[in-house]
Amino acid sequence: MRGAGPLLVALLAVGCGTPHPGVGTDASTDAVAGGDDGGGDGMTGSDADLDAMVIDAPPTPACPNWCTETAPGGTGLLYAVHAVNTGDVFAVGDGGTILRRQNNAWTKMTSGTTTNLRGVWGASGSDMWAVGEAGTVLHWNGTTWASVTGVTTIDLNAIWGSSATDLWAVGPSRVFHYSNGTWGSITIVGALLSVSGTGPNDVWVAGENTYTHHYTGTWATVMPGTGSTDFYAIAAVSATNVWATGIVPGKETVNFTGGTPWTPHGTGSAVFQGLYAASANDLWGVGGTQAGHWNGTTWTVTTPPGVTMSLWGVHGAGADLWVVGSGATILHRN
Repeated sequence: MRGAGPLLVALLAVGCGTPHPGVGTDASTDAVAGGDDGGGDGMTGSDADLDAMVIDAPPTPACPNWCTETAPGGTGLLYAVHAVNTGDVFAVGDGGTILRRQNNAWTKMTSGTTTNLRGVWGASGSDMWAVGEAGTVLHWNGTTWASVTGVTTIDLNAIWGSSATDLWAVGPSRVFHYSNGTWGSITIVGALLSVSGTGPNDVWVAGENTYTHHYTGTWATVMPGTGSTDFYAIAAVSATNVWATGIVPGKETVNFTGGTPWTPHGTGSAVFQGLYAASANDLWGVGGTQAGHWNGTTWTVTTPPGVTMSLWGVHGAGADLWVVGSGATILHRN
């Protein structure tokens, strides 16, 4: 079951956690605190110039296989990651943790909260959103993270947007929509965990104790046909190519390609908690200690070298991919 809630030079061991963020040692001990370095950019650490343009950054180190990257000290469980581009990546997790990767290094940002964060998405490096437990909604304007109040008090598990003015966030039985500066919501029964789409009228949500749901101007319930109502992650490649992940043996992933029924693709029992679709022939899933890659024909699932902790989030840009997880795990490949 999923909780409430994609190294620079060597393949190193990375650490481990519980299968349920928000319960157990990861949630109770991974809280972090960070202070501003005085640079006015919300960052901490010795380098106050991490907001340099990507073009001025050093080349990304080659990492054709899995490599580990070092999280700042005190970082615990990381749950979600979003790559704005290959030189600017954000990650969020327990204790209000927000990390930013620029110039090939991760640095803590001052989030202003100690609440566990579960989702991150942004239209640019100066327009980012993070959501988490107890209705936490944060916005980064390029200078500071600010709390956005009045949206909800329930836990928020994920956020996605089609543009800077069209955002979608999900939590238990609720879908929240931000459009042109105003938040609204509707009820969809179930513990909603994931949201993805390709445009303002092509949005998908999935979760536990519910089917997948599709917004095209109105909401419709979609049954992928696995015999289950638990789908932990969803990723839209295009309007006619959507993937969802679950737990049914032999049907751990299912693919919608514009018709019915959905086509099941087994992963060899790997259960993915996070999905990232770079293209129809380049899909990544992570869950437990495993990472899987879909090449257009089949899933190849492996445990990255040294990984013993749970992996939760995956995202990428260009040829680069990042995975985050328990125990401050950050993996990178390109």
